[in-house]
Amino acid sequence: MNRLLMSVALIAGCGLAQLVLAAEPIRLTTDGRVKRDPVFLKPDGSELLFSVLDQPKQLRLMKLTLASGKVEPLHPDETRSEFEPAVSRDGRYLAFVQNRGNLSLALVIKDLMTGTQADIPPGGGFSGMHSPAIAPDNSRVLYSYPEEGRQHLFVTSIDAKQPTRLVDSSGVNNWPSFSPDGRQVVFSSTRDGDYDLYVMKSDGTDVRRLTESPKQDIRPRWSPDGRRIAFTSNRDGNYEIYVIAPDGSGLARITNHVEQDDYACWHHESRRLVIVSERDGHHDLWFVDTP
Repeated sequence: MNRLLMSVALIAGCGLAQLVLAAEPIRLTTDGRVKRDPVFLKPDGSELLFSVLDQPKQLRLMKLTLASGKVEPLHPDETRSEFEPAVSRDGRYLAFVQNRGNLSLALVIKDLMTGTQADIPPGGGFSGMHSPAIAPDNSRVLYSYPEEGRQHLFVTSIDAKQPTRLVDSSGVNNWPSFSPDGRQVVFSSTRDGDYDLYVMKSDGTDVRRLTESPKQDIRPRWSPDGRRIAFTSNRDGNYEIYVIAPDGSGLARITNHVEQDDYACWHHESRRLVIVSERDGHHDLWFVDTP
């Protein structure tokens, strides 16, 4: 099978598409189990954290050491599902979602230096926190939470105190990601009918629409150098990885495959992405270059 990736750079204003051939992707895992949520655990890019469907009803956080290829559970004795990890820029803090039973989801914020942790417990009914994002200065954590028939973005301190609603609009607001200077946040929202990307100041003001597609633009991630945002979209009929500049220019398709590519995560050098790619029905982590 030819695994050469093709990225299509869309040239604004002229309707033309430039075809760019990217380097051969690198496969990081080979077990084929269902995976999601990759994020680098170490600032130097030496370790990855991701979620894997370890049992029919349990998502487990797994650590991959890139130099050796060793994969091991982050919490070997944990029996509850844990997923959607976020790691602070300096590698000190880890935030993740933990299932406390009956689809009641808590937000856990762990200090990896001291071993202490704090959490925001689930609300009533089948609800809970999703998609945490840690501010670059470790001052706070953003997350998505359903309330009053809508899904808002909330903010809490790094010790999980004083959760406050930050974004309130119609529809679903999810998948926040900070710019590297902490001044802006990109997120996905259905406020205008379907999932598109929006950018706002980190205090929740000055919201502007970044993409406008009749399909879903989801799971945005801001690059460490601040120049691009990676996201997943099915705008061309299949879930693929795209990148775009924060001002809406430079839209480029990074992957082109008959199966799904999803969950983009930037390498610290901002030139490569780790993605979850489906190949022949198997789900594994891959390194892919960006144009």
